[in-house]
Formats: sequence, structure tokens, C-alpha cells
Amino acid sequence: MKSIVFSALFFLAGVSNIYAQISNELETDSITSATLVASSFISDNEGWIADAEGVLRKTTDGCQTYSEVAIGMFFIKLDFINETTGFGLTTSAAYKTTDGGSTWSTFVLPGETGNALYFFDASKGFISGSGVVYKTANGGSTWSALEIAEGITFRDYYFISPALGIASANDDSGYRSIWRTTDSGAHWINVYDEENYFINSVWFTSATTGWAAGYYNKMGWGMLPVINKTTDGGLTWKNIYINRYPGPTKGEEFLDIQFKNESEGFTISTFMENVYTTDGGLTWQFTYDDEGNSIIPDWGIYKILDGYSNLYLMGRNGYVTKWNN
Repeated sequence: MKSIVFSALFFLAGVSNIYAQISNELETDSITSATLVASSFISDNEGWIADAEGVLRKTTDGCQTYSEVAIGMFFIKLDFINETTGFGLTTSAAYKTTDGGSTWSTFVLPGETGNALYFFDASKGFISGSGVVYKTANGGSTWSALEIAEGITFRDYYFISPALGIASANDDSGYRSIWRTTDSGAHWINVYDEENYFINSVWFTSATTGWAAGYYNKMGWGMLPVINKTTDGGLTWKNIYINRYPGPTKGEEFLDIQFKNESEGFTISTFMENVYTTDGGLTWQFTYDDEGNSIIPDWGIYKILDGYSNLYLMGRNGYVTKWNN
């Protein structure tokens, strides 16, 4: 039997009831044979999903039906602001649409594009680069390069307010994995650099409480999935979850974390160690039980999380699992 270290004592009583409740709140469908790699929702019902074969689909009814709006666009990130305006990244370029995703224009950036983007609105936004963040204030017509630090590439953004934002980062030369801005991204300060911790995703459930998911690289053990927590708006972070016995010999990492309210959240892993919480992160539970029964298609299926009061888990073989409100 596998075990997990929690920040609080984990009581088995009631787990089976929670497991059954969550099972009843999940709906799973497969919309294509391709892997779903990027998405952006502007409400619980309306969103866009890109697959690895270059097809961009739109839903307006909470993933009940879809329409293909673009073909041949191999997006790895999407960020729609409203029903017409959206932004996207491929591995080599950045794009903008003003007609709901049917057509896209290419941005001219000051340097090579990275793998993360965030837009406040149709005018102001960021795209990550290596050691820099590209910032626009006019919808991408022009861009300025904000120097961050050599070897740093932001992976994910979360803005608590227009001024206060948090970013997770890759660091080529150290462990500077969480950064913070208090002036709308004009300057960024490293706030977490614990050795051997690597953070992929950040999410906040309030102005003060936030979460960061990734892995801890332990010599001889491989990658151990971890979740960190802040209670002071991202100034300081504390590890509150670590899975010391993940399945494969090289371990696993958490790819993404998101909450649909202050109590219920989900974290997806690279293989099978997905976990969820229904008590605001006090405890985290596997999506499978001791007998190997799973409430979701498991084994490395999911790659991205999205949604609002509903959560959407998406990934391989076109799987979309909706965790209903």
C-alpha cells in the first residue's frame, strides 16, 4: 500500500464517502483521438481546446458539443479574454485572434518566445522568454522586454490583483522557482529558492492563500510530487504535501493545480498520482482507492486543467473530465 505525507493527520474515516461523492460529480467523454494540449475558458460554458494535431475546438455549452474553429494551429498555450479576442503560443511563435479563433495574426516579439502567457485584458499582457518577460500595453502591436534573470523562464502566471502577481519558473542555474511582482509585472523578485524544488504551476484561492505544484528532486529517489502553500499573498511558501513513494522508479511531477472554490481543488501528475482536496488543502487524496479503482481515467491521461466553478481535466485520447459544481 502506498503512503503519503500530509501537513496534518490523515484520517481514513469518511474517505470512502468523499470518494463516492466526487465520483458522482465527474463526467468523462472523449472528443478526439489526439492529445489535448492547451485550453482557455472564459466562463463555465464557453472555452477553446487545442489538440496536438493542430485542431482548435470551441464549446459554448460546457463541453457538451464542439465546433472546429481553426485547423493547422499547433498551440501549446491559449488565453482568451472574451468571446472574440484571444492569444496563443506555439513552440515558435505568438498569435492573436479577434474573431473567436477562426483566424490568427502573428506577433513580432523582441526575442524568442517562451512557453507561458497571461493577459489582463485585450490590451495588457505578458509572454515569457528566456531570461525576460515580454510585455504589451496595446494588444500586441508593440512589446517591451523586461529583464528578469539569466536562465529564468516563467512557466505559469497568477495575478491576485492588477498589481500583485505570482509566477513559477524554470531556472537553468539554481532553484529560483517562484517569483512575485507588486507593480503589474514591471519588476519581479524571487521569493522561493529551496534546493531541489521545481515548480510548474501556481493558483490562488484568495488574496492571501495560494498553491504551487511541481516536484522535489531527491537523490536516489527521483521526482517526488509536491504542493507548497502561501498564506501571505505569495511572500513566503511552505511545503504542505509530498508523495515520497510515487509509482515509476524515476518518480513523478505535478503538472498543474487549480481550485474551483476555496475547498475543492485538483492536481494532475505525469503518470498516476493525481490528487484532489475537498477541505481547502488540509488533506489530499488519490483518485484511486487501495484496490486500484479510479474515479477518472488514470495512468498519465491528463495534461491540463481549466474552468471556473466547474473544473475540466483534459489530455490524451481526447479525454475531457468535467468536475461539476
